[in-house]
Amino acid sequence: MTMEIGFAKISPAGNMTVIVLDPLPRHVYREVAGRIMCSGGLGAEQVGFIEPSQDPRAVAGLHMMGGEFCGNASRAFGAWLAFRGYPGVRWVGSLASVPIEVSGCDEVLVIRVSVGPEGRPVWAASPMPVPHGIRSVRCREHETVLVEFPGISHAVVWGEEATPEAFREVAAACGAESVPALGVMFFNENKAEVVPLVAVHGTGSLVWEGSCASGSLAVACALAARDGRSQENLRLRHPGGELVVCADWNGKVVSAEVSGSVEIVAVGTAWLKSTGAV
Repeated sequence: MTMEIGFAKISPAGNMTVIVLDPLPRHVYREVAGRIMCSGGLGAEQVGFIEPSQDPRAVAGLHMMGGEFCGNASRAFGAWLAFRGYPGVRWVGSLASVPIEVSGCDEVLVIRVSVGPEGRPVWAASPMPVPHGIRSVRCREHETVLVEFPGISHAVVWGEEATPEAFREVAAACGAESVPALGVMFFNENKAEVVPLVAVHGTGSLVWEGSCASGSLAVACALAARDGRSQENLRLRHPGGELVVCADWNGKVVSAEVSGSVEIVAVGTAWLKSTGAV
């Protein structure tokens, strides 16, 4: 059985994201995402599905493949909606404001999108959910801080080589099975470099990501908590690109935003072979 699915492939700072544009029942999200992400698929690191918004303030909704929250996918989704000129998108010159709903987040997020001379998005910023917990975790010989968000948690690890073995040890210490998704951010503070490895339990995926927005925010939150001050325009280099993070600190993180480049890579139809669940 073959299924035709409309899609947009978008690169927010190298974190290749496919957004499925055709409505599908949620029980098939896992299989469809797996087919898209496999080596014979579209080469995506993650998959989100467009849904009608439940909040009338939002233009549309995005449900990630495992029900997790993703800041980069939020930026990509806002960029796509601006590019397509969805009703409800507000424009001031070449800057669009796009209110959306995203899985793993209870708030309507207003994505800011800048378009270039040809009308294609080039940059997007997303407000981010603030963490409900920041705590040290005893793991290996390196400093590890677990930053817990409503739809995803990230362990920030200083001075550790980025390996799957290190991920598994950190994930076990952090209770990875109790959250929808867990990322380990291998952080080199001297070079302001992050290598993200993210597991999404709903799809059974473990992906070396080109960049990670919520993981970048986790780094900023860990630094803010350690230093007792806000992180303003913190530039973090990832394997696929750079993200800029702002985290306002007032005894805790009270607001945050992640921004960076965004590019629509491809739009079309995927023909996916199904095992029968779809």
